[in-house]
Amino acid sequence: MKVLKLKLFQETACYKKPFAFKVGETYPLPPYSTVKGMLHKILKVEEGSPPVPMRISIQGNYESKFVNYQSMYFFKPNETTKMPLNIHLLYNVQLIIHVDAVEEVLNRIVEGLKNLEEHLSLGRKEDLVRIDEVKYVEVKSYDPDLEGESFIIQNPIYIPVDSLPSDVDGINYRLNWKYNVVNGLRQWDKIDVKYVEEGIEITDEVQVDNDGEPGDLIYFNTTLI
Repeated sequence: MKVLKLKLFQETACYKKPFAFKVGETYPLPPYSTVKGMLHKILKVEEGSPPVPMRISIQGNYESKFVNYQSMYFFKPNETTKMPLNIHLLYNVQLIIHVDAVEEVLNRIVEGLKNLEEHLSLGRKEDLVRIDEVKYVEVKSYDPDLEGESFIIQNPIYIPVDSLPSDVDGINYRLNWKYNVVNGLRQWDKIDVKYVEEGIEITDEVQVDNDGEPGDLIYFNTTLI
């Protein structure tokens, strides 16, 4: 199976958690919906159009985390109020994203990346993305029994709970994926995942790409929808 592999870099990023009002907390990796939104922008999908069928695997790391102080302004009819807000930022973020879709969609993503009309961002508008590599890779199986050793996770990664290996655990998150508009409001479909750190051994058979040995781990978030 051929999929698209993106290597991205961000000097700073905040993938803000919903309902984090007093403190701008960030996820350790961008949620599925954030990455899908970026891909939709590349594909020039218009607001309100049906989502493009695809599935995504997200992994990566960052050098450090720091706090940035910002002021939030609230405008009322007769007054303006200000509230301090601490924003958690990730520094020097390296991301590896695998995208599975029909070949025509993958080709459109590649062409869209070559002909961007404005900069890409991931997270906030100011969280700029540098595209370090775009390539097609093949997905293959890694069987520890056949290879003679466990697979060692090289980068922190989101693993859907439904696909979690028997000997692996991590931090629980419920991530937005896609939404339906009901009575003018977005209702999100969510995916339960574990955020699994690097260095963890996996003894179950897993999927990896053919980019080096043993290749980068792949855990797609859903079926192709």
